[in-house]
Amino acid sequence: MISPVDYVAPLISGMIIALGSWLPVGPEGHSFTALLGVIAPSYGDYLVPSYLGVTFAVLFYFRELIALGSQNAIKRRLDSDTMYLIYASAFTLVVGYPVLRTVSDAVGPGASDLINAIAGLGMILVGLLAGTRVRAPLEGIESSIREKKDEATLVDAVVSGLAQGVALIGGLSRSGFVLLGLVCTGMDVKRALELSFLVAPAYLVLKLAFMGGWDPELPVALLFTAFLAAFVVSFVTMKLLLKLAGAVGRRMFLVSFGLIAIVVYLMGVVM
Repeated sequence: MISPVDYVAPLISGMIIALGSWLPVGPEGHSFTALLGVIAPSYGDYLVPSYLGVTFAVLFYFRELIALGSQNAIKRRLDSDTMYLIYASAFTLVVGYPVLRTVSDAVGPGASDLINAIAGLGMILVGLLAGTRVRAPLEGIESSIREKKDEATLVDAVVSGLAQGVALIGGLSRSGFVLLGLVCTGMDVKRALELSFLVAPAYLVLKLAFMGGWDPELPVALLFTAFLAAFVVSFVTMKLLLKLAGAVGRRMFLVSFGLIAIVVYLMGVVM
Protein backbone atom coordinates (compact mmCIF):
# COMPACT_ATOMS: atom_id res chain seq x y z
CA MET A 1 0.00 0.00 0.00
CA ILE A 2 1.44 3.37 -1.03
CA SER A 3 1.01 6.17 1.47
CA PRO A 4 0.96 9.89 0.51
CA VAL A 5 4.39 10.30 2.17
CA ASP A 6 5.91 7.85 -0.31
CA TYR A 7 5.27 10.34 -3.12
CA VAL A 8 7.54 12.96 -1.54
CA ALA A 9 10.86 11.40 -2.64
CA PRO A 10 9.96 10.90 -6.35
CA LEU A 11 8.28 14.31 -6.51
CA ILE A 12 11.28 16.15 -5.09
CA SER A 13 13.74 14.06 -7.09
CA GLY A 14 11.97 14.88 -10.35
CA MET A 15 11.74 18.59 -9.56
CA ILE A 16 15.37 19.01 -8.50
CA ILE A 17 16.80 16.91 -11.34
CA ALA A 18 14.79 19.04 -13.77
CA LEU A 19 15.96 22.34 -12.28
CA GLY A 20 19.55 21.15 -12.17
CA SER A 21 19.35 20.11 -15.82
CA TRP A 22 18.46 23.62 -17.02
CA LEU A 23 20.26 25.84 -14.53
CA PRO A 24 24.08 26.12 -14.70
CA VAL A 25 24.68 23.97 -11.63
CA GLY A 26 24.57 20.30 -12.63
CA PRO A 27 21.91 18.06 -11.02
CA GLU A 28 24.58 15.70 -9.69
CA GLY A 29 26.94 18.30 -8.25
CA HIS A 30 27.79 18.46 -4.54
CA SER A 31 25.16 21.01 -3.54
CA PHE A 32 22.25 19.35 -5.33
CA THR A 33 23.10 15.82 -4.23
CA ALA A 34 23.53 17.03 -0.66
CA LEU A 35 20.14 18.72 -0.80
CA LEU A 36 18.50 15.63 -2.27
CA GLY A 37 20.21 13.42 0.29
CA VAL A 38 18.71 15.45 3.15
CA ILE A 39 15.21 15.91 1.74
CA ALA A 40 14.79 12.61 -0.11
CA PRO A 41 17.45 10.01 0.80
CA SER A 42 16.04 7.52 -1.69
CA TYR A 43 16.33 9.94 -4.61
CA GLY A 44 18.74 7.60 -6.42
CA ASP A 45 15.88 5.22 -7.13
CA TYR A 46 14.19 7.89 -9.24
CA LEU A 47 17.06 9.23 -11.33
CA VAL A 48 16.13 7.25 -14.45
CA PRO A 49 12.44 8.29 -14.58
CA SER A 50 13.47 11.87 -13.68
CA TYR A 51 15.94 12.10 -16.56
CA LEU A 52 13.38 10.49 -18.85
CA GLY A 53 10.93 13.21 -17.84
CA VAL A 54 13.49 15.88 -18.72
CA THR A 55 14.16 14.21 -22.09
CA PHE A 56 10.51 13.94 -23.06
CA ALA A 57 9.92 17.55 -21.99
CA VAL A 58 12.49 18.71 -24.56
CA LEU A 59 10.99 16.53 -27.29
CA PHE A 60 7.51 17.82 -26.50
CA TYR A 61 8.63 21.45 -26.30
CA PHE A 62 10.31 21.28 -29.73
CA ARG A 63 7.82 18.84 -31.29
CA GLU A 64 6.87 21.18 -34.12
CA LEU A 65 10.46 22.05 -34.98
CA ILE A 66 11.48 18.37 -34.89
CA ALA A 67 8.50 17.37 -37.03
CA LEU A 68 9.28 20.08 -39.58
CA GLY A 69 12.94 19.10 -39.61
CA SER A 70 12.00 15.46 -40.21
CA GLN A 71 9.77 16.43 -43.13
CA ASN A 72 12.55 18.54 -44.63
CA ALA A 73 15.02 15.69 -44.14
CA ILE A 74 12.77 13.35 -46.11
CA LYS A 75 12.65 15.95 -48.89
CA ARG A 76 16.43 16.40 -48.59
CA ARG A 77 16.07 20.08 -47.72
CA LEU A 78 17.67 20.31 -44.31
CA ASP A 79 17.32 23.62 -42.50
CA SER A 80 20.08 25.04 -40.30
CA ASP A 81 18.45 23.95 -37.02
CA THR A 82 18.12 20.34 -38.19
CA MET A 83 21.73 20.31 -39.40
CA TYR A 84 22.80 21.77 -36.07
CA LEU A 85 20.87 19.08 -34.18
CA ILE A 86 22.35 16.26 -36.28
CA TYR A 87 25.97 17.44 -36.09
CA ALA A 88 25.84 18.48 -32.43
CA SER A 89 24.30 15.12 -31.50
CA ALA A 90 27.01 13.31 -33.46
CA PHE A 91 29.80 15.26 -31.73
CA THR A 92 28.13 14.61 -28.37
CA LEU A 93 28.25 10.88 -29.10
CA VAL A 94 31.84 10.93 -30.39
CA VAL A 95 33.10 12.82 -27.33
CA GLY A 96 30.65 11.63 -24.70
CA TYR A 97 30.87 7.87 -25.23
CA PRO A 98 34.63 7.64 -24.52
CA VAL A 99 34.17 10.02 -21.58
CA LEU A 100 31.51 7.79 -20.01
CA ARG A 101 33.61 4.68 -20.64
CA THR A 102 36.81 6.04 -19.14
CA VAL A 103 36.70 9.27 -17.10
CA SER A 104 33.08 9.83 -16.08
CA ASP A 105 34.08 9.75 -12.39
CA ALA A 106 37.26 11.78 -12.80
CA VAL A 107 35.71 14.89 -11.23
CA GLY A 108 34.05 14.65 -7.83
CA PRO A 109 30.85 16.51 -6.91
CA GLY A 110 32.72 19.20 -4.97
CA ALA A 111 35.18 19.87 -7.79
CA SER A 112 32.36 19.90 -10.34
CA ASP A 113 30.62 22.70 -8.43
CA LEU A 114 33.85 24.71 -8.61
CA ILE A 115 34.19 24.10 -12.36
CA ASN A 116 30.55 25.09 -12.86
CA ALA A 117 31.25 28.29 -10.92
CA ILE A 118 34.21 29.04 -13.20
CA ALA A 119 31.93 28.52 -16.22
CA GLY A 120 29.47 30.87 -14.51
CA LEU A 121 32.23 33.45 -14.17
CA GLY A 122 32.89 33.05 -17.88
CA MET A 123 29.24 33.81 -18.62
CA ILE A 124 29.41 36.91 -16.44
CA LEU A 125 32.48 38.15 -18.32
CA VAL A 126 30.85 37.55 -21.71
CA GLY A 127 27.75 39.32 -20.47
CA LEU A 128 29.72 42.33 -19.27
CA LEU A 129 31.36 42.60 -22.70
CA ALA A 130 27.94 43.04 -24.32
CA GLY A 131 27.61 46.49 -25.81
CA THR A 132 31.37 47.16 -25.75
CA ARG A 133 33.87 47.11 -28.59
CA VAL A 134 35.39 43.86 -27.32
CA ARG A 135 34.03 40.89 -29.26
CA ALA A 136 33.16 37.48 -27.88
CA PRO A 137 36.02 34.94 -28.29
CA LEU A 138 34.60 33.11 -31.33
CA GLU A 139 32.55 35.93 -32.78
CA GLY A 140 35.03 36.69 -35.55
CA ILE A 141 34.94 33.12 -36.86
CA GLU A 142 31.15 32.95 -36.71
CA SER A 143 30.54 36.27 -38.41
CA SER A 144 32.49 35.07 -41.45
CA ILE A 145 30.37 31.93 -42.00
CA ARG A 146 26.94 32.84 -40.60
CA GLU A 147 24.74 33.90 -43.52
CA LYS A 148 21.71 34.96 -41.46
CA LYS A 149 21.45 36.54 -38.03
CA ASP A 150 21.57 33.89 -35.30
CA GLU A 151 21.65 31.05 -37.84
CA ALA A 152 23.04 27.83 -36.36
CA THR A 153 26.35 26.88 -38.01
CA LEU A 154 28.78 23.98 -37.95
CA VAL A 155 30.87 25.89 -35.41
CA ASP A 156 27.86 26.06 -33.09
CA ALA A 157 27.29 22.33 -33.51
CA VAL A 158 30.93 21.50 -32.73
CA VAL A 159 30.94 23.79 -29.69
CA SER A 160 27.68 22.30 -28.36
CA GLY A 161 28.75 18.71 -29.00
CA LEU A 162 32.12 19.15 -27.31
CA ALA A 163 30.51 20.94 -24.35
CA GLN A 164 27.93 18.21 -23.88
CA GLY A 165 30.51 15.46 -24.15
CA VAL A 166 32.75 17.06 -21.54
CA ALA A 167 29.75 17.76 -19.27
CA LEU A 168 29.20 14.01 -18.93
CA ILE A 169 32.15 14.01 -16.51
CA GLY A 170 30.87 13.98 -12.94
CA GLY A 171 28.36 16.65 -11.99
CA LEU A 172 29.37 19.24 -14.56
CA SER A 173 26.62 21.46 -15.87
CA ARG A 174 25.56 20.66 -19.42
CA SER A 175 23.38 23.76 -19.60
CA GLY A 176 26.13 26.06 -18.37
CA PHE A 177 28.82 24.66 -20.65
CA VAL A 178 26.71 24.68 -23.82
CA LEU A 179 25.30 28.16 -23.22
CA LEU A 180 28.76 29.56 -22.50
CA GLY A 181 30.10 28.02 -25.70
CA LEU A 182 27.27 29.38 -27.84
CA VAL A 183 27.34 32.93 -26.48
CA CYS A 184 31.10 32.96 -27.08
CA THR A 185 30.26 32.85 -30.79
CA GLY A 186 28.41 36.15 -30.42
CA MET A 187 24.98 34.56 -30.79
CA ASP A 188 21.93 36.23 -29.23
CA VAL A 189 21.44 34.83 -25.73
CA LYS A 190 17.83 33.76 -26.25
CA ARG A 191 18.74 31.95 -29.45
CA ALA A 192 21.75 30.34 -27.75
CA LEU A 193 19.52 29.18 -24.91
CA GLU A 194 17.03 27.70 -27.36
CA LEU A 195 19.76 25.78 -29.21
CA SER A 196 21.20 24.53 -25.92
CA PHE A 197 17.78 23.09 -25.05
CA LEU A 198 17.26 21.59 -28.50
CA VAL A 199 20.42 19.49 -28.44
CA ALA A 200 19.98 18.21 -24.85
CA PRO A 201 18.36 14.83 -25.75
CA ALA A 202 21.64 13.51 -27.20
CA TYR A 203 23.33 14.16 -23.85
CA LEU A 204 20.41 12.79 -21.83
CA VAL A 205 20.16 9.57 -23.85
CA LEU A 206 23.89 8.92 -23.37
CA LYS A 207 23.59 9.62 -19.66
CA LEU A 208 20.63 7.27 -19.32
CA ALA A 209 22.45 4.53 -21.24
CA PHE A 210 25.23 4.45 -18.64
CA MET A 211 23.07 5.03 -15.57
CA GLY A 212 22.55 2.28 -13.03
CA GLY A 213 20.75 2.00 -9.75
CA TRP A 214 17.18 1.94 -11.05
CA ASP A 215 14.91 -0.53 -9.27
CA PRO A 216 12.17 -1.53 -11.73
CA GLU A 217 10.29 -3.24 -8.88
CA LEU A 218 9.29 0.10 -7.41
CA PRO A 219 5.58 0.93 -7.74
CA VAL A 220 4.76 2.36 -11.16
CA ALA A 221 2.86 5.22 -9.50
CA LEU A 222 6.05 6.43 -7.76
CA LEU A 223 8.18 6.13 -10.90
CA PHE A 224 5.57 8.01 -12.90
CA THR A 225 5.46 10.73 -10.23
CA ALA A 226 9.19 11.35 -10.69
CA PHE A 227 8.76 11.34 -14.47
CA LEU A 228 5.81 13.73 -14.41
CA ALA A 229 7.45 16.11 -11.92
CA ALA A 230 10.59 16.31 -14.07
CA PHE A 231 8.53 16.74 -17.25
CA VAL A 232 6.38 19.58 -15.91
CA VAL A 233 9.21 21.44 -14.16
CA SER A 234 11.45 21.10 -17.23
CA PHE A 235 8.80 22.40 -19.59
CA VAL A 236 7.97 25.38 -17.36
CA THR A 237 11.63 26.16 -16.66
CA MET A 238 12.58 26.19 -20.35
CA LYS A 239 9.64 28.44 -21.16
CA LEU A 240 10.45 30.86 -18.33
CA LEU A 241 14.16 31.01 -19.13
CA LEU A 242 13.52 31.79 -22.80
CA LYS A 243 11.00 34.46 -21.86
CA LEU A 244 13.41 35.95 -19.32
CA ALA A 245 16.29 35.98 -21.81
CA GLY A 246 14.15 37.89 -24.29
CA ALA A 247 12.95 40.36 -21.65
CA VAL A 248 16.14 41.34 -19.81
CA GLY A 249 18.71 41.23 -22.60
CA ARG A 250 22.12 39.63 -23.05
CA ARG A 251 24.10 41.33 -20.31
CA MET A 252 21.58 40.99 -17.48
CA PHE A 253 20.69 37.39 -18.30
CA LEU A 254 24.26 36.11 -18.57
CA VAL A 255 25.35 37.88 -15.40
CA SER A 256 22.34 36.53 -13.49
CA PHE A 257 22.72 33.02 -14.94
CA GLY A 258 26.42 32.93 -14.14
CA LEU A 259 25.81 34.14 -10.58
CA ILE A 260 23.55 31.13 -9.96
CA ALA A 261 26.50 28.75 -10.48
CA ILE A 262 28.74 30.84 -8.21
CA VAL A 263 26.14 31.10 -5.44
CA VAL A 264 25.48 27.34 -5.55
CA TYR A 265 29.22 26.66 -5.26
CA LEU A 266 29.52 28.99 -2.27
CA MET A 267 26.53 27.29 -0.65
CA GLY A 268 28.28 23.96 -1.11
CA VAL A 269 31.41 25.30 0.58
CA VAL A 270 29.36 26.50 3.55
CA MET A 271 27.44 23.22 3.76
